[in-house]
Amino acid sequence: MSGHHDFRNRQVLLKRVPEGVAGPDDFEVRPAPVPEPQAGQVLVEAHYLQVEAALRLIVRDSKDFLFRVKPGDLIRNTVAGVVQRSEHPDFKAGDAVLAPIGVQRLGVIDAGAVQRCDTGLAPLPRWLGGLGITGLTAYFAMFTECRPQPGQTVVINGAAGGVGSIAGQLAKLAGARVIGITGSAEKCRWLVDELGFDVAINHHDGDLYEQLVAAAPDRIDVIFDNVGGEILDASLRWIALHGMVLLCGSTSQYTQAEMKGPKEYIWLGTMRARMQGFVVFDYADQYDLARRRLAAWAKSGAIKFPETILDGDVDAFPAAFQQLYDGVHRGKLLLRLPPAQA
Repeated sequence: MSGHHDFRNRQVLLKRVPEGVAGPDDFEVRPAPVPEPQAGQVLVEAHYLQVEAALRLIVRDSKDFLFRVKPGDLIRNTVAGVVQRSEHPDFKAGDAVLAPIGVQRLGVIDAGAVQRCDTGLAPLPRWLGGLGITGLTAYFAMFTECRPQPGQTVVINGAAGGVGSIAGQLAKLAGARVIGITGSAEKCRWLVDELGFDVAINHHDGDLYEQLVAAAPDRIDVIFDNVGGEILDASLRWIALHGMVLLCGSTSQYTQAEMKGPKEYIWLGTMRARMQGFVVFDYADQYDLARRRLAAWAKSGAIKFPETILDGDVDAFPAAFQQLYDGVHRGKLLLRLPPAQA
């Protein structure tokens, strides 16, 4: 648009490296011009932003991470939204898409980085949750790595979060006995009553190791770990012979200046157990099949995709990110943006 800048866009940038949990003072919100798509690019309007703990990992003052966000940088985010303008033959205005444009209302991105969303398969926000990286992480972690067998005991750390809440349900589908660990009595009730976990343990409610021993008399065959720290340690002490630990995330450590490793790893040796890392992107060529399966299970009522959707503009993102650590939300945390002003 020649002659004047169109400032309908708003962006969230990192203002400073956070200490502890990142709060509103660590971010800066500013108006920005609406970018022009060049050949091969699309302009996407964000309808939903995802609020994810993993963001805290890349805003650390550390050179260890490839995708580090530095002060002054746009905060990374994959949004669910709609194409406004397209300079690529594969997309047209009005297409529903997932696009890694960051925390902003309107962003330009190469068409190759954009994924089409079939809103006939599932509504748009679900493409960030149950059919997004969240659900795909749970799916491949459970079925290709953990592979729980009927009658085995699976412990899900961070069970009420986006990934954990789906992973526990998938372990149930596989015939396992599922124990969820979370941080409140209310969430414990929700995991058992709504999502079908066999047992839910509140880690603030007395000695976690003793609670695990009581809940899993035959020890733990699979530990699905999203949390790390002391919760992982308590679980490791009670791992079964030839058990496995899948390291999917370490939310307890993301805000720490120095990360603490597992202290109870000796049990891996004693019990001939194994601990393994996991990154969902290894399975990108299988996403479509996984999505179809997840959507079919959700449609039949076999699993639920819990979502907490907050309403607010881009400016609400810093407060929503802080809320992630207050532990109030259940399942996937999303921010729904109001329609952009024409």
